[in-house]
Amino acid sequence: MRRMPRGRYHVLARLAPASGRFIGRLAGELGGARFDCDLADLISREVCFTGLYEPPVTRVFTHYARPGAAIADVGANWGYFTLVAAPAVGPSGSVVALEPDPRQFDALSRNVALNGFAHVQCIEAAASSSDGRVTLAGFADEEANRGVSRIADGGQGGPTFDVRAVRLDALLPGPEGIDLVKIDVEGAEDLVLEGMRDGLRSRRYRALVLELHPEHLRARGVDPAICLRGLADLGYRGWTIDVSPAAYRRALDPGTPIDDLLRPLDHWRETAWPHLLWLC
Repeated sequence: MRRMPRGRYHVLARLAPASGRFIGRLAGELGGARFDCDLADLISREVCFTGLYEPPVTRVFTHYARPGAAIADVGANWGYFTLVAAPAVGPSGSVVALEPDPRQFDALSRNVALNGFAHVQCIEAAASSSDGRVTLAGFADEEANRGVSRIADGGQGGPTFDVRAVRLDALLPGPEGIDLVKIDVEGAEDLVLEGMRDGLRSRRYRALVLELHPEHLRARGVDPAICLRGLADLGYRGWTIDVSPAAYRRALDPGTPIDDLLRPLDHWRETAWPHLLWLC
């Protein structure tokens, strides 16, 4: 299946088994890290059979995950982007991975240990606007997508957890910059960015790959455009990462320039979960 073109994602949806557990590997061009593959998990299944997840987003992410870089993976889930980042930055770099759901944090920790990534630090916490505790509404055990746990806003039918909350500015102090921050926090984007405000103002965070969840934000009474306006007001330039079928095909070609996977920022309104790139 990994040798197939873009159509392999349709094959995956129709034919790939949805049960089974074994050690899988990421695509070789991503470093080939091993991971505990649970085929009942939607993201794990996609990575297992195709080698990579969301190719346009992965390509943009790896473009900034260079040797020696410092990376923060916020909302790491079981660690896909962490496992992509670790071999890319190498032992001279560093990766900090935050995941608040204790079930996914266990999977993240196992995957990092499986590969012996000593330069990766796993932290069981939710990034937020202040240090303290928050209630996390977790995914239901039977849920196929296990990346949907979020700060509680009425519940999702799954368990809830009292978890540690941290500001990234406090967690990642010091004069050194953070080369790349990946943020996927299911509707708490405004809280994460508020907890990064000092570092954003001083341009310590050089690049952000941000997944925006407009409907989750609106459910909390937050206008998603406010998040974007705040970054622009601090001098960051933004683009929407193209996740159309045509962009998937282009992203699978390693020779495709990153600029060919980016669209003007205004296009974020065209998708339910837009992925954005921000540069200082």
